[in-house]
Amino acid sequence: MKVYGEVNFLQNAIVDAAFRIDTAFPANPVTGQVVFKNRTLYICAEISADGLPVWVPLTKQITAHTHTQSSSNSTWTINHSLNTTSVQVMVYDLSNRVVIPNEIEIVDSDTVAVYLGAAAQGKAVVLTGNFEGNSAPAYAYEFYQTEPSTTWTVTHGLGRYPIVRVFVGNQEVQPQTITFDTNNQLTITFSTAQVGQVKLI
Repeated sequence: MKVYGEVNFLQNAIVDAAFRIDTAFPANPVTGQVVFKNRTLYICAEISADGLPVWVPLTKQITAHTHTQSSSNSTWTINHSLNTTSVQVMVYDLSNRVVIPNEIEIVDSDTVAVYLGAAAQGKAVVLTGNFEGNSAPAYAYEFYQTEPSTTWTVTHGLGRYPIVRVFVGNQEVQPQTITFDTNNQLTITFSTAQVGQVKLI
């Protein structure tokens, strides 16, 4: 038996246990299995009549972008690409001390501007997640199609039929067809060659 951390089975309690960090879901999931992936803790549950396992998130994900300001400036323009205006910004100087800006402007869904009293260098962390009652979407698998093609083959290894979201550029689109080849692979077809991204839930 492999043990991560300290385990104490007194009164069936596990003390100071730590889950390993995984980059993908197991190919053959087992009901009750726990996975810590992409800063989110999941448990494998059997919630449908056909017995297909589903990964259910147990925690909410906070997504962050770190900006490094290497040139002294009193205005920092931060392109965070988080696609939301519900963000929190924390600013630090070169000594990692918190700096209170004069003003923070939400320019658009991917950009914020930080206005300081004087020119400075440092870092800023932009966070989004559990704001306004909504958490960042917990995607089980993400796929990028970088070469134009009318057929995208997505081998996700989730062991189930996931919910599929397809994006071309900054728009969510409906492809011509989505075919679930197996529990671990699906095929998306378009009438014309496209590049983009697939997010599976």
